[in-house]
Amino acid sequence: MATATVSRTDTRTFTAWFADFLKSELAPYPGRTIMVGRMVIAATITMILIMTFRIPGGATGPLYAFLISRENLGSTAKSSFYLLIALALTTVFVPIGARMFASTPETHFFWEAASLFLIFFLIRTLTNYTIASAIGLIGTSAIATWYLTGPAELNVERTLWQILSPAVGAAVTIVVEAVFHAFHREDELITGLRVRLDAMQQLLICYSARVSVSSEVERELTQYAMVGVGGLRRQLTRSNYQPLYRAQMQAVVSLVGRSIDFAAALIHAHPQISAADSQLASSLVQQLAEIQKCLFTHCSPSLTEVTTPSGATSLLREMEQMVALIPRVIEGTASIESFRILAHEPVSETPVLVRDAFTNPEHLRFALSGCVAGMLCYILYVSLAWPGLSTSVTTCVLTALSTVGASRQKQILRIAGAVIGGFIFGLGAQIFILPYIDSITGFTLLFAGVSIVAAWIGTASARLSYCGLQIALAFYLIHVNDFTIQLSLSIARDRALGVLLGIAMMWLVFDRLQPTSATGEMVGTFSKNLRLLAALTLLNAREHSAASIITIRGLRDRIATNFATVNAQADGVPFELGALRSQHMAARDRIRRWQAMLRTFYMLELALLQYRAFATAEKPSEETVAWLEDFDQSTARALVQMADYLDMQNSQEIRPHLEIERPTPISGHDTAVRNSSLSMANELASILARLRDEMLATPLFAPE
Repeated sequence: MATATVSRTDTRTFTAWFADFLKSELAPYPGRTIMVGRMVIAATITMILIMTFRIPGGATGPLYAFLISRENLGSTAKSSFYLLIALALTTVFVPIGARMFASTPETHFFWEAASLFLIFFLIRTLTNYTIASAIGLIGTSAIATWYLTGPAELNVERTLWQILSPAVGAAVTIVVEAVFHAFHREDELITGLRVRLDAMQQLLICYSARVSVSSEVERELTQYAMVGVGGLRRQLTRSNYQPLYRAQMQAVVSLVGRSIDFAAALIHAHPQISAADSQLASSLVQQLAEIQKCLFTHCSPSLTEVTTPSGATSLLREMEQMVALIPRVIEGTASIESFRILAHEPVSETPVLVRDAFTNPEHLRFALSGCVAGMLCYILYVSLAWPGLSTSVTTCVLTALSTVGASRQKQILRIAGAVIGGFIFGLGAQIFILPYIDSITGFTLLFAGVSIVAAWIGTASARLSYCGLQIALAFYLIHVNDFTIQLSLSIARDRALGVLLGIAMMWLVFDRLQPTSATGEMVGTFSKNLRLLAALTLLNAREHSAASIITIRGLRDRIATNFATVNAQADGVPFELGALRSQHMAARDRIRRWQAMLRTFYMLELALLQYRAFATAEKPSEETVAWLEDFDQSTARALVQMADYLDMQNSQEIRPHLEIERPTPISGHDTAVRNSSLSMANELASILARLRDEMLATPLFAPE
């Protein structure tokens, strides 16, 4: 099948791109105002309670209005419950550990290092984002408390105050969410998908009727293409959905994102379409309507064959391919967790740690790097006897919680957030506003105003949202860490400098001592996923034992992590400057397009793996088994060859030209598998063939 190449390379300068980037990221979208309102209300009420009841160290309380999951009321309640568990664990760990080891400087130093290593390790390996954030933020705040001189009883009291603040924030947030959901029952993830699908549907309705597309539809599609689906991915990352549903929705989000890209390109390149395209657009309208219905009702959409008319616009053909894959992801992808029935011991439905927590060396490397950054901050402010800089350690942890992937992107967002929240809003308010405020009412208006700015930025896509969180952190550390209006410029200065110190140390350890390019990391991780999928494919040909099941679970965790890493690094590529920027942007566009295809391949591969293990009532014939085994081998070879091909271009090594095998569709007459295994295998072959053709059509870094 011929595959069109979509001209998507962004050749603008960084300055021009960044101006358009801010404009698109800060533009309103459906549901954004309501989300910001809920976050600001929860943060403001928390601040008022902290000030009223004089809770010291209260900065982390309102911050949790930005961190707790909100995709539905049940998920928010779970997040709050998990937060209480994390607070209870911290309540036990910190005082006991500090009482045992913090009495002398030598043991105190090693206790701090061990505690930071454990915190960063848990941030990396805990499956629940809320627990990870609570342990990280409260743990570092409590550890900083034990640096202060004073009897152990006083430090225990200070630690308990540190733990009370986020508990208040969590309680307020869930009450606000409960009130909101009583009047507005929507799943934020499904709503985000619905508005995007609806915008595409409106475009196709205009095309099917062969009328001009309205400016409103054009504006919406352009905005959604610019913003992307990073916000939806972030909701999935923080959600408490079941693993299978989360994996399915990740694939759906990726496919919808690519469909939006094609729709936005289509509306600019082809304001008018032919009669053949009009028929195809009419068919796509019906498919999108059914997909929207099934997303809301959790039913299985009907599968439609791709029958693109000859002569159809290439962009519309690509859009049809993406839309046709969405029902295949939603329907029939039975959970690979069915393999648990073969395991010797049952596995928890929601494991506390990722399955490769103690086998993947990347987790250990991350924990060690985070520990080094945190200890450098600790050594500096202890050596200088400057306890005001203790906010630097908390900043290290909050930076580690971010999913932002590229070094240049991290630097810009961290520094911008610290400067805006700490120096402009924090110190600026102390100099020009707070001297004229003598009541909680005035401070509440100031707090709400800054929180609105931070929350608005925080609800942008993953490319900018971290800046909003950093603004809130810097401002809250200055003005909400004590139960009084803070007028001392030296205290505000120290806390703002602490934030900058934490940012500098994380930059030094993660970005300078381990320098990586966002583009290189994106391509390298995508290549790793191709090899992991090849290994997963070869498991189809084996008899499934308990050992192979453990291998499958490990592969799944690594593949899912790599998908998220590719997305994060792709978001950071536009922030990198230099003469090769246009080439890197071209590679980014291709990898994003291929990632959507690879996600669908992954979901269908899991379905095929599950079906061949359990769903066949009768044993297939030897001929069919041979066909499927040959298919597995050829698919794995093609995936490995693709990975070699990308690695060659990424490393710019000169090698002999690499051929990529084309997986050929298989056919058979075995009725037991004709409409199941063979059908799914043919679908996989089709996706892989398209991916292969696109890779060979143009070099990875060639501007389109």
